[in-house]
Amino acid sequence: MANNKAVDARERARQVASQQAKASKKSGGGWIKATVLLVAVAIVVIIAMVIVQANRNKIEDAGPVPASSNGFGGIVLTANGIERNTSDEPSRDINSLNSATASHTVTEGAEETEFPVGLETADQAKDNGEPVHLTIFQDYNCVHCAEFESNYGDTIQQLVEDGKITLEVRNLTFLDASSATEYSARAANAAYSVANQVSTDQFLEYQKEIFSHQGEGGLTNDELIDIASKYGADIKEDMDTNKWRPLVNVVTPESQNGGIIGTPTVFADGQQFTTADFEGWINNLIDEKANA
Repeated sequence: MANNKAVDARERARQVASQQAKASKKSGGGWIKATVLLVAVAIVVIIAMVIVQANRNKIEDAGPVPASSNGFGGIVLTANGIERNTSDEPSRDINSLNSATASHTVTEGAEETEFPVGLETADQAKDNGEPVHLTIFQDYNCVHCAEFESNYGDTIQQLVEDGKITLEVRNLTFLDASSATEYSARAANAAYSVANQVSTDQFLEYQKEIFSHQGEGGLTNDELIDIASKYGADIKEDMDTNKWRPLVNVVTPESQNGGIIGTPTVFADGQQFTTADFEGWINNLIDEKANA
C-alpha cells in the first residue's frame, strides 16, 4: 500500500513537471515571438523617423527672400533700423542665378576683375550721398570672423548708431563642407529670422553672442532659438522648416562668382579691406567721403 502511494506520488510529480515544462515552452516561445515583433516594430519606427527627418532636412532649390534681406542675401543695418523689403525678387533659385551674378566683373583701369554683385564700385559710391557702405562676408562658424567681431564689433556698432556707416552682412557657408551639422547654414537661416523681427542694436547684440560661442562645435537649433528669444525674436518655426535655407544656399556660390573665396572678406564703398588697421581704414573712408 505504501509502495502504491509512493508510485502514485511520483506519477503525480512527473505529470506536474511535464505540465510545467510544456507551459514553460509555450511561454518561452511566446516571449521570443513577442520580442521579434517588438524588434520589427522598432525597426519600422526608426526607418520612418529617418525618412521624416530626411524630408524635413531637405532643402529646396528655390525659396523666398525674407523681408530682412536685399536681393543678394545681405542684411542691411542702419541707424534707423534694418532695411526691409528691398529685394526686387520675391524668391531666389540656386539653379537660375541671374546673368548679373553668373560671372560678375568690373573694369578697373585696363583690367577686369571679379567683384561682389550688389555692391557699388568705388567710383559709384564716392558721389552717392550716402554713408559709407560696409559689407562683411562672414561665416558664423569661422574663427577669424569671430576674431574680427571681437576686435571691431563694438566700433562698427557705434559707427552704425552714429549714422556714419551702413552695415551689410552676408552670411556664407564655406565651412559646412567639413561640418556634420551644417552649422553655418543653420546659423545663417536663424540670422534672417532674427533680423526680420528686431532692431539694428538687437541684431548686432544677438550676432555678438552667436560669435562668442564659436569654437564650441556649433550651436544646436534649440540653442539658436533660445539666444534669439533673448533679443526679442521667435524663430522656432523658421528653424524647424529651414525656411530661409534656399536663399542661404544661393548666397555662397553667388559670392564666389564675385571673387569671394574666404571669410571674413570686407568691403567699404567698393574698396576691399586688406590692411592690418581696420579702424584707421574705415575712418579714413568716412572722412574722405565727408570732405568730398
